[in-house]
Amino acid sequence: MALTIVRNDITKMHVDAIVNTTNEFFEVGGLGVDAGIHYAAGPQLKKALDQIGRCDPGSAVITDAFDIPFCKYIIHTVGPYYIDGRHGEREQLESCYRSILALAKEKRCQSIAIPSISTGAYGYPKAEAYSIATSCIREFLLALPDEEDMMVYIVLYDKESVAVSEKIDSGVEHFISEAYRQRQKEQLHSFYEGNRPPVQYGMLHPTLNSVLWDRESDDDEAAVISAETAESYAAEPECIASVSAVLPQPGDGYEKEDRSFADMCEWWCKEKGLTKKEFYNRANINKSMFWGMKHHPDQIPRKTNALACVIGLSLNYDQAIDLLQRAGLTLSKYYETDLIVEYFIREKNYDIDEINALLYQKDLSLLGTY
Repeated sequence: MALTIVRNDITKMHVDAIVNTTNEFFEVGGLGVDAGIHYAAGPQLKKALDQIGRCDPGSAVITDAFDIPFCKYIIHTVGPYYIDGRHGEREQLESCYRSILALAKEKRCQSIAIPSISTGAYGYPKAEAYSIATSCIREFLLALPDEEDMMVYIVLYDKESVAVSEKIDSGVEHFISEAYRQRQKEQLHSFYEGNRPPVQYGMLHPTLNSVLWDRESDDDEAAVISAETAESYAAEPECIASVSAVLPQPGDGYEKEDRSFADMCEWWCKEKGLTKKEFYNRANINKSMFWGMKHHPDQIPRKTNALACVIGLSLNYDQAIDLLQRAGLTLSKYYETDLIVEYFIREKNYDIDEINALLYQKDLSLLGTY
């Protein structure tokens, strides 16, 4: 089970069901999602909806997909008009998502594509609407029986169709700017103190840079690395298995045994009282993805999946570094995705859907999705 954001024409999604945002009496107008779905499905869709008659705000009805070849069903829902947030808008929007997902489950759908409901002409604030959507979807996925699974896509028209809070957005931008200034400061300090290393920091492999910047020592000589050493790591992006000595050592509460990345994830689940299903949901990964990590420990997992596990386990910075090291990875100060994840970790905000919304806006790969 997983939730991901995609930018696509919803009628082109290869899923069991797509969702149409409509009005109470299924009147078609404008050039939005509703008109696009009717155009793709053909005149039989209008006839089917005429037979149903109406749909109350906050509820949903289902029809066949008719001429749309990539899905079986269309689920139609009526979202709330946003007035001021004090007229039951949130409750109605939550009801939309719950009604949609209940119908999909009833029809045994294993995948569904949902647009951002009520954020267009109906005026619902995008950040709040996204938060409501992901919260309802996560709640639904967690409640599914173990033998059932569903892939949920939030289908958006453009980058502006989803948003995070202004506080998070400005906080991340400030954090990234400060990281850049700190790198520049350390480079200048090394240059003017006469301890310029054989290979300049800016020319080092990004992962090695991150390792050097993360050192607590102020001793410039301790940070010097030879050109030969730097070149030996240049061929393996983000791999730091051979330079683990400079990483922060595990603190109180860590298992001292030598465990693989996946085994350590399981250890943390026990420490934090998380079921595997809760962990998968929080990390936005599925059982088969984690199975691959566990049964192929010699293969470095995709970094987006490894970072997703860190977030799903709600690890602090040192714990995150330790876990990533077990997969031959680290948090780099040179990659925007890593800086965004580090910001959320340091703010103790482990909402993977907020992180993914920000990554989506910046055209970066999402965490945990596939």
